[in-house]
Amino acid sequence: MTDLAADIEEALTDVLGGHERGMLSRAVVVAELLDADGERTLSIITTPGVTEWDGLGMCRYGVLSIEGPAASHFTGGSD
Repeated sequence: MTDLAADIEEALTDVLGGHERGMLSRAVVVAELLDADGERTLSIITTPGVTEWDGLGMCRYGVLSIEGPAASHFTGGSD
């Protein structure tokens, strides 16, 4: 585990626990970063124990949970 992954895991555990969201089990963090020159990059960080296929599954589920309500909104469905 990298120091970055460990720091992300600790931060998420503290924040989610502080908001009484439950105990962190696994996480995939997708973040857009800007470097000193203003160049954008995409960074994907996972907590320990997240295999590539688990991370992919979590991301796909997240996309579907965003796409469903968005599609409903844009097609005039109810909120």
